[in-house]
Amino acid sequence: MTIARIPFAFARSALFSVSPVLGQHSGPVVAAQDYRLNVDYTGPTLEQHHATAWQAATALAYKANGGQTCDLRLVDMLRAIGAKSVQTHAKHRLLRVLAELAAGHVTIKTPRHNYGGRLLVFRDMGGGRIAFNWPPGLLELLEDETVHLPLDGRTALGRYPLASWLHDYAATHRKVYEIELNTLRGLCGSTLAPPQFKARLLPALEKVAAASTFLTGHPLDGKTLTLHKQATRVVLLDRAARASKSAQSRHLDAVQRAASSRARVAL
Repeated sequence: MTIARIPFAFARSALFSVSPVLGQHSGPVVAAQDYRLNVDYTGPTLEQHHATAWQAATALAYKANGGQTCDLRLVDMLRAIGAKSVQTHAKHRLLRVLAELAAGHVTIKTPRHNYGGRLLVFRDMGGGRIAFNWPPGLLELLEDETVHLPLDGRTALGRYPLASWLHDYAATHRKVYEIELNTLRGLCGSTLAPPQFKARLLPALEKVAAASTFLTGHPLDGKTLTLHKQATRVVLLDRAARASKSAQSRHLDAVQRAASSRARVAL
């Protein structure tokens, strides 16, 4: 089983929108304020299929070689995200999505993190393989203030952006959580009018409940949604553990930079 480590700042914001918006984004991203998340992003607008690709790439890279540079096969990524095809056209499409992810710059400030950098770094090696690099500090972002979820939970939702976003969002919360629909609509980046958003919300939640093991109820009372769920693996490290993980991550960043520098030297 492949596990994705999803930062709260990604799951509780509109960074990966549920509505298609063409073009570029530059500036603040709507993010949850009950946990003091501040997210700024500059780059191509991102949607839920970008989130799926990002989760697959980072999960497979973490599984393959911890926090160090590694080679990934595009076919493995396509299978991890539940793609119906692993042929050449699907690989080219995945490379375009990865390139869009690599082109952006995100700044994240939370009670536990202060990250500024790219979402991923990679190099197309040809032959259906990429060399995956961890941007400095990204690994640390994945070690704390995250929810750990099996990739197959998201892939079971298919091409249903609102359900995919709700799947990750709900998983980060405690057993019972209430949120106003207008707040939820902004957090997920929906461009639908409130009545249309409300109409699509219940079917999306039902898909999440059917595909996951943690969402047990989602009553909608007027303008408020209540999420009932079982425990998920949410990682909030204590101070000592966080300091240890941070030191580990900085060491792996240094190792990766040294390896990259050696690779550029002509022998």
